[in-house]
Amino acid sequence: MDKVRERCERILEFAPEGEYDDYAAKQLRKKLYSWKENNQDRLTTLEYFINGKEYTSLLDALYREESLSKIKIKFLKPVLDGKWNFSKPTREIMEKGGRGIARTFDFDPDSLNRWASANKVKDERVMLRAYISDFFFPISIQTKSQYHHAQEVPRQYDPCLKKIGGIWSHVRTGVLPFEIRVCAYTPRDRYTYVIDTLSDTQKPHYLHMIPYHYRVNRKPIEYMMFDTLISHIELPPLVKKMFEFIFECGEVTVADIAHKFNVGNQVAENNLNALRSKELLKVRKEMYYDVSMRELKKRSDKLC
Repeated sequence: MDKVRERCERILEFAPEGEYDDYAAKQLRKKLYSWKENNQDRLTTLEYFINGKEYTSLLDALYREESLSKIKIKFLKPVLDGKWNFSKPTREIMEKGGRGIARTFDFDPDSLNRWASANKVKDERVMLRAYISDFFFPISIQTKSQYHHAQEVPRQYDPCLKKIGGIWSHVRTGVLPFEIRVCAYTPRDRYTYVIDTLSDTQKPHYLHMIPYHYRVNRKPIEYMMFDTLISHIELPPLVKKMFEFIFECGEVTVADIAHKFNVGNQVAENNLNALRSKELLKVRKEMYYDVSMRELKKRSDKLC
């Protein structure tokens, strides 16, 4: 844990002057404690080759390398009985200038022998993008004291879907990434990789509890519009998970959401109405909820 905190504090050397004070350090310790308590599941361990150099810690690479020209991420020691739903088994991904190759293999999550094709690796040309999906940005007691209530403190960092090199430029504004999502777009699909930067592991997708066969077919451009929006929009964690579930699985009812997320019907309906109020959902027959692709395109176009 001390090593992790040391790496975090080095990244925070890039924070705006005076923002990482004793108060901010205390908030970081709370964030790290919460991460440690919840850091239980992994799918693979990770190894990185960045600008031709080998790293076992992404935070070390973010600190030592001023910018990114090329990157290779190797996925090692897969947990075969792990929570692989919505996660693509991959040996490695390579990127330079936003494009690259993903060495993937197929598996059947509903089969008793779902890893039967693990040795049949195929190279797929992909367009790679990434965003910081969980982060810490230091706020000093002086900055916080300018506001009467915690909820009035404005968002200090706006994540956005960019080429992987964009993570380097964001870190140099003072943001400490706890989790990064890498999105690989193929001609037919999109694969997501959830990277825990503190443990250097690939984590399960947070929809892993949903059976994989519920997914609907989306076009790569629709995935990119969704990723552009979900990377930036500020929503409570449960609402954000529900929004992604609806995008991945198509039309749902209140009862579907309540069942899948183990909440009451009223809680499910309230969260769906929160999304509906932002015009992110459309409703058919006052019963079936689905993502509004029109609103998704309009908002993603503004963010690009």
